[in-house]
Amino acid sequence: MLTSLPDPAPGTVRRTLSLEVSPDGDWSAGLRVTASGRDLLVSGGGADRVVRETRMSVTVDAASRVTAVESELPAAVTDPLIGATVVRGFRARLAAGDELDPSSLQAAVLDELPTVRLISGYAQVIELIAGRGDALASHHDRRSPPVGICAGWAPGATADTRVRAGVPVVTGTPLAPALASMTACFHTEPVLRPRSMRRRRILDVTARGGGYEIFQYHRDSHVDAGLREGALHEYEVHARVAPDSAGEHTLERIDVVPHALPFAECPLAAPNAADLAGVPLRDITAAVKGRLAGTRGCTHLNDTLRFLRYVPALTGYLPEATTRKAG
Repeated sequence: MLTSLPDPAPGTVRRTLSLEVSPDGDWSAGLRVTASGRDLLVSGGGADRVVRETRMSVTVDAASRVTAVESELPAAVTDPLIGATVVRGFRARLAAGDELDPSSLQAAVLDELPTVRLISGYAQVIELIAGRGDALASHHDRRSPPVGICAGWAPGATADTRVRAGVPVVTGTPLAPALASMTACFHTEPVLRPRSMRRRRILDVTARGGGYEIFQYHRDSHVDAGLREGALHEYEVHARVAPDSAGEHTLERIDVVPHALPFAECPLAAPNAADLAGVPLRDITAAVKGRLAGTRGCTHLNDTLRFLRYVPALTGYLPEATTRKAG
């Protein structure tokens, strides 16, 4: 479990994203997602500059359909989403439209909806354990992820074995330190609410040595009725990206460090991220899907690796990038 995060160096652009996921009365009835994000150019000496910010609220019903979107996005973007399911085909729907900037904070929030729907299932499991653990067997039969979907749900692995035995799949979450105690460079979030999930992301892009050093942090956590925050998924990523004269940004190297994860097998996916070296970031989504499919990957790690697609847009905020283009 990490207890601190590196401060961004001067000349870094930091994207931060926070999504609070809470039950719409009950976890099985639907979700309310309250999201915020910020792009910050870190200059040091008190001269940091906010480049972009966003806030958004989305409600999702029991059938995983979007029922409302409150944001600064135009109706041309949000109206077609009403009634759309976030479970399957949602990201393709987002990509098909011309009105949404795919590099924007708003696009980043909407892209999270399929997996925050998934992690809400863990919240229900955790709260069942705290309340009436005997009800878990029938719950898992209905709601468990398909066996083979990722390293943690490999056939015969811990999760699969627990489901077959009819015992709790998630047996507890380690105490997560308050994010504000880990870094001072995160945008202001709403206070924690009982019985909620919280997803945070940090993406740092720093110009260095003719390329870009990348740092990422990802944490999913559950907040119980007593406001104890427990970590469910936690990763840090270190990478280097090289630009070329054609404007491409290629992943030169990448290292994933797993931290808090629900099952013993989950960390087995982390070394496979090295297979992405050499991939242009415009192709990162397809490469993650193809090279880290099934038990070679982890649903939440794969989403974290896909987040690298925002790096090219963020480099445009850096003074070094502006100077190079002008020259």
